[in-house]
Amino acid sequence: MKKLILAILLVFMPLVSIAQKKEIRAVWFTTLNGLDWPRTKATTPANTEKQKKELTDMLDKLKAVNINTILFQTRIRGSVVYPSALQPWDHCLTGTPGKSPGYDPLRFVIDECHKRGMECHAWVVTLPLGKWNEMGCKQMRQKYPKAVKRVGENGFLNPEVAQTADIVADICAEITKNYNVDGIHLDYARYPDGWNIKVSRQQGRDNITRLVRTIHDKVKAIRPSVKMSCSPVGKYKDLSRYSSRGWNAYQKVCQDAQGWLQMGLMDQLYPMIYFKGNDFYPFATDWAEHLYGKEVAAGLGIWFLDKREGNWKIDEVIRQLNIIRQLGLGQCHFRTKFLLDNHQGLYDYLRVFNFADCWPEETKMPLSHTPIDLSQQSDIQQGRTNEGKKDLKAGKEHCPFIRCIGKTITLPRMFDNFDANRISFESHTGVVVATKPFRGMEVDVHDLPNGSYVIRVINSRNVSHRLAFLEVKR
Repeated sequence: MKKLILAILLVFMPLVSIAQKKEIRAVWFTTLNGLDWPRTKATTPANTEKQKKELTDMLDKLKAVNINTILFQTRIRGSVVYPSALQPWDHCLTGTPGKSPGYDPLRFVIDECHKRGMECHAWVVTLPLGKWNEMGCKQMRQKYPKAVKRVGENGFLNPEVAQTADIVADICAEITKNYNVDGIHLDYARYPDGWNIKVSRQQGRDNITRLVRTIHDKVKAIRPSVKMSCSPVGKYKDLSRYSSRGWNAYQKVCQDAQGWLQMGLMDQLYPMIYFKGNDFYPFATDWAEHLYGKEVAAGLGIWFLDKREGNWKIDEVIRQLNIIRQLGLGQCHFRTKFLLDNHQGLYDYLRVFNFADCWPEETKMPLSHTPIDLSQQSDIQQGRTNEGKKDLKAGKEHCPFIRCIGKTITLPRMFDNFDANRISFESHTGVVVATKPFRGMEVDVHDLPNGSYVIRVINSRNVSHRLAFLEVKR
C-alpha cells in the first residue's frame, strides 16, 4: 500500500507548481536547555571562547552538507539569548537565569552564518513562558497580569487577550531593529496543548491570526526584506481520503497557516510533518499544492533515527527527502544535534543529496515526464539489490562518495567477483541518465552534466549493484 501511494504521488507531481528558485535546506538550532547548543557555560573568559567555538564548529559541519538556513532559537520561553530591554537572559548560556554571558550570542551567530553564506532566522517561541515560577514567566506575570494564563505547571500568554499580540510583536520588532536577521520564525503560534478552548474554532483562528498579523506588520514596517515564517502543526486539516487523526493545525489548534500564506502574512512555512507513510506523503503534497507563490520546507523528524527516540530507519528519511524535493518543498531537520551525530548515516547522505545551490533540473518535471514505477522498486534512492536492503536494515551506508571536477573518475575496487559489463548513472529519483560500457576502473564522464548520481554496475544477467555516490561539479 505504501508503494502504491508513493507511485500515485509521483504520477500527479507534474501538476504541482514549483515556486522555489533556491531549495531551503534548514535546521532548527535549539538553545532550550542547551539541547543543541551551548554545551559549555560562559562562566569564565576561556569557557566563553569555548562556547563560541562550539557554535562555529557546528556551523562549519552544517555548511559542509550545504545547510543554508539556520533557525536559531532566540526567544526560548520567557527569556532570550541577546541583551533585551523586554526579556531576561536565558540560563542556557551561563547556567544562571538573567545573567549575561559577556557577549551577544545572537549577533555572533548572525555574523558567523553570514560569513558562511547561510541565512540566520531568529526563532521566536511566541506564547509559552516556561514554568510558572521561573524568572521569565514571573516577570511577565508581574508586568502583564491580564495577559498570562496558567496551564498545568506552565505559564502562557493568552491568545484571547488583544495585548498578547503587541507583547510578542514588540519582541520581534526589537530583534528586527537591532539585528541583521534574515527572518523572524514563529514557533507555537497556536493554542497551547491542554488549553480548554471555549470560543468557536473560527474565533480561535481569528485570535491566532491577530497575533501573526500584528507581528508581521511591526516587523515589515521596520525592514520589509525580513522573511516571516512559522512552524505549524504538520497536517493542515483532514484531507478527502486521509484523516489527520484528530491532530491538525486548522481545527485542533486554530492555526490557519495556509491562509497566512494566501494573505501574505507569511513568506515561508516549516510544517512539522514528523510522521511516516500515509501520515506524511499526502499531507506533504497538500502543503505543496497550497504554496500561493511562497516557500514551504517540510519539517522532518530525524530524531526518530536515534534508537533512544524511535524506530525509524534511514530509508524512511531518504524517501521523504526525495519526495519533498520532487514536490518542490525544502527540508528542515529537527534538530541540529541529531543531524550532526550522523544517526544511521544521514549526515553522510546529505553530502551527496544537498550539493546543489538551486533546484535540480530533474525535479522540474514536464507534463510528459514518465514517473518512476515505485511498485517495482525497493526504495527510491537506494539499490534494488539485497545488498542495498541489508545496508538499510543495518542503518549503514557502505557506498563511497566520489567528487568529480574533471572529465574522468576512478571507480572503487568493490566488485572483483562481479561480472560487470555496464555502468549506469542514475539520478536520486531513480532515473537512468547515462549508461556506459565497463572497460576498466577509469571512466570518462565528460558528457555528464553537473549533478549528483548513484553509480551502478550491471552484469550480463542485468543484476545491478550500487557502487558509489557521484557528485559532478565542474
